[in-house]
Amino acid sequence: MRESFERPYLTATSMGGVPYRDLEKTVRTILDYFPVAPCLPVTTRSSRWMFEGIPCLRIDREKRKIYMDPSPESEKELIEFYERYEQGDLDYFATTPQAAPFLYAMLERLKDSPPPELKWVGFHTAGPVLLGDIIVQTDGSPSFNNETFRDVIKKASNMKTKWLVKKIKEEIPGVEVLADLPETTLVNFTSSGGTGTRDEIIRAINEGFQGLSCPTWIHCCANIDWSLLTETNVDVINFDAYQHSENLALYSKELRRFLERGGMIAWGIVPVIEELLLKESVPSLVERLEKGINLFVRQGIDEELLVSSSWILSSCETILLTQEQSDLVFGMIKEISQIMRRKYGFDA
Repeated sequence: MRESFERPYLTATSMGGVPYRDLEKTVRTILDYFPVAPCLPVTTRSSRWMFEGIPCLRIDREKRKIYMDPSPESEKELIEFYERYEQGDLDYFATTPQAAPFLYAMLERLKDSPPPELKWVGFHTAGPVLLGDIIVQTDGSPSFNNETFRDVIKKASNMKTKWLVKKIKEEIPGVEVLADLPETTLVNFTSSGGTGTRDEIIRAINEGFQGLSCPTWIHCCANIDWSLLTETNVDVINFDAYQHSENLALYSKELRRFLERGGMIAWGIVPVIEELLLKESVPSLVERLEKGINLFVRQGIDEELLVSSSWILSSCETILLTQEQSDLVFGMIKEISQIMRRKYGFDA
């Protein structure tokens, strides 16, 4: 974690997954709402675009599972993987246009005609703990439980992230990259019935971000032991502020230390669950956000430090909403950010 990264001052941004399918509309919509800090879009619910470069993967189409093959026949793949890793061959871990045309559509637009306000470009790809949960062993248990597979996944996640950072900086020189490795299933490993020790999880998260010189970001929309993330090297903790502000405030001491050493908070204040979204408005969400900020301040966190280190976005991706509902969410994020920035004098 570094203190030199520029503070967001309640800047609006988004997560990658969106319900739009037309790439031109996708790019235009994201840049209309988030010209300062757009995120590379993801227009598919499939995770397969994130798996390029990972060895020993097999797909069981009938069971709809992706698993790692431990058979001797996979040894050549493992050897090549480790050779490429040791060589630092980032292109081996590239995400191709065939697998993720949505990423390339946004990169092309930003390269050709970047918004004048552009400061940051974000992206997400699965974090190592999430990958270790999505990809299973042949018995159906998480591959994260297997020492060899866990090592492969940590290294593959790190190399994929490094390649994405390199690609964005090559296409858009001078922009700050926000590298998001979501850990949306972290609660599976930290619950009483979960697997994986605290040290293993922290070490895996840190290795996913190892060697990066840009702000690192973790999205977790469940309620977890938040000290787990404040003890990692991550720069931004992105949480579901609509539902869990009071839970995070219970960790005010850890959060204060996190902010004082340069950390940032991303407030997922706009819900993406349809029944919650449709009963809210911009004023009601501004009020909820202000209550969350005041709660943290009452717990001893410096208000100026907190708000200057805060991002505004939705509680999770909008990919499960309709396109119209996603537009509504994006509009709310933008307006809430504008209201809060004016309140604290950040637009002056």
